[in-house]
Amino acid sequence: MKNYQNKLLALLVLFLLALSLAACQPKPQQEPGRSELTTDLLSQQPQTSVTAFFKTPDCDVLVPLVFGINSSRDTIWVALEKLLAGPPDAFVEAVIPAGIKMKDLYFADGTVHIKLTGDVPLQLSEINLQAFWSTVNMELLEQDNTTAALLIYYNDNALLSEPYTAAAVNDFGGGQAGAYVYFADPQAMYLVPLCLPVCRADFEQEADFFTALLQAWAGPPPAESGVYSTLAAVEGLELLSVSWQAEGPNAGLLTLDFSGALAGIASSAQENLLLNSLLATLAPYRQVNEVQLLANGQPLDFLPSGLEIDQPLPVGHSLDMFNRVGQ
Repeated sequence: MKNYQNKLLALLVLFLLALSLAACQPKPQQEPGRSELTTDLLSQQPQTSVTAFFKTPDCDVLVPLVFGINSSRDTIWVALEKLLAGPPDAFVEAVIPAGIKMKDLYFADGTVHIKLTGDVPLQLSEINLQAFWSTVNMELLEQDNTTAALLIYYNDNALLSEPYTAAAVNDFGGGQAGAYVYFADPQAMYLVPLCLPVCRADFEQEADFFTALLQAWAGPPPAESGVYSTLAAVEGLELLSVSWQAEGPNAGLLTLDFSGALAGIASSAQENLLLNSLLATLAPYRQVNEVQLLANGQPLDFLPSGLEIDQPLPVGHSLDMFNRVGQ
């Protein structure tokens, strides 16, 4: 009997010890008010930047601003927080009243659900829906090349009767598939992408497509857009011709022949806008590796800022380097 009591006491001590150790284990941390993270909204690899879209002060187009962030897979949540925090400078405008915060974010039935909270009144008309759609879908496209509609709630009340979707950011192609061409905002501060009706499927030859794309870049944007071509800032600058090499030792090289005014760019600001708008327009096309700039058919050694252009310039295939406002 005594042995039985001793064994029972030992078992009880072990059980209490196990309970004590379990209670001492750290509990998993959760973000206040955040539901379980939806894997559909997480990037496959940690990212160090996100893009949020703001409105230009003098016209209705949206400007993508790139914010440096700490490494995170939860990029859509972070991008929306940047959007809600408001403009980083006076060159863009808010797309929702101040004082609104994120409460929850999840993906269900093919739709991204955004739950907002705040103490101020909020009407649907005070929200730039395309800015929210563009911010969410910029991250989705980078993650797995898909897009999704949105539903937005405020203090748990639905603001939309049906999911919101758009054809494209800054759509000037009549809802048809097209290409993004980058222009300058009215303050000559940021690059603005316009979706124009230049579609690869409409051209039998790749060379013809690139010629049309770059003619659109060099030409005037739609008047109602309120933006302007970066060539227009340089007096007398014109794009004379475009040639594309798809094969051979120079495969992936685009050659752009400009008028002689290319050598007369007056400032580094004009030069940066010109080159950045060109490189941003070409960034989606991975078959383009380099771009050679000529003036009246002849290479230049330098641009006025000192940039060497006697050799082709590399074309990056990321938009993260343009319109950066963070680390």
